[in-house]
Amino acid sequence: MAIVHELSWSTSRAATFADCRRQYYYEYYLSWRGWSVTAPQARRRAYLLKKMTRMPMLAGDIVHRAVARWFDGRHQGHVGTEDELARFAIDRLREAYKESRDGGWKRRPSKSTRLAEHHYREPRIEEATGAAATYGKGFVERIRTCIRAFFADPELEGVRESEPRDWLALEEMGTIALFDTKVFAIPDFAHRDDGEVRIWDWKTGSPSPNDRPQLAAYVLYAMEKWDVAPADVICADVYLAGGGVAEERFSRGDVDATLGRIEASMDAMRALHFDADEGEGDPEHFPMIPAGSREARRCGFCNFRELCERA
Repeated sequence: MAIVHELSWSTSRAATFADCRRQYYYEYYLSWRGWSVTAPQARRRAYLLKKMTRMPMLAGDIVHRAVARWFDGRHQGHVGTEDELARFAIDRLREAYKESRDGGWKRRPSKSTRLAEHHYREPRIEEATGAAATYGKGFVERIRTCIRAFFADPELEGVRESEPRDWLALEEMGTIALFDTKVFAIPDFAHRDDGEVRIWDWKTGSPSPNDRPQLAAYVLYAMEKWDVAPADVICADVYLAGGGVAEERFSRGDVDATLGRIEASMDAMRALHFDADEGEGDPEHFPMIPAGSREARRCGFCNFRELCERA
């Protein structure tokens, strides 16, 4: 089936749209079909920038992969240890760092790691000064802390002891349709528990205002995928780096409010949407964050800042 450009919705896409329209344009429109080596230069460049990551996101992704690996092993009869998972995760971090530093990512940018810190030659990742060692050590310790929390936190005992026959989702991208639009969701882990559905979201950073809305979207996903009432869904953000577990329940009123919020977000996106297969569009329809504003501080962490001449 041919890949077509279409408007879809996810909590991460909605957050990008709300934070910076120009970043949204680069990520979801200009980069479209930039994976082809024959793509126009502007599309190819945007795509390569889109595929970059940063150390905090890389470390978080690796922790997610390590936890998923534990569940996979458990399903096959092997209960992994804390040391095994920590070693796996730290090895992956070091491999990814080396791949980014040495240029190995260029061969397969969609399957490889390229750190924005390397791309923009940020001082924090300079090896000659020792800054890179200090920076990297912080993420090694974060990974150790997160893996330790997964095994030791008493609030996660029900997760660790859940039976594979009760598992519903494990890092699987799924979709539902809302307002004639595809909605993406990737629950980190979900399982049945005494007639209820529990959804867990692993966090390796600090709490964010987007955390609860993301859980609310998972409730909508659970209602359609697993035919469960909102009152029977328990969601939890698990802050593995030391923030504990934040459990949430959502009423029917909460669900209605979430639907309204998503519909409003979709309407705003739809007003700017165009078919990227037909052309690159006009970036001026997607304004940049004003230079010098308080919000412009986030530009220093944006993958696309060179396109806005803010590198």
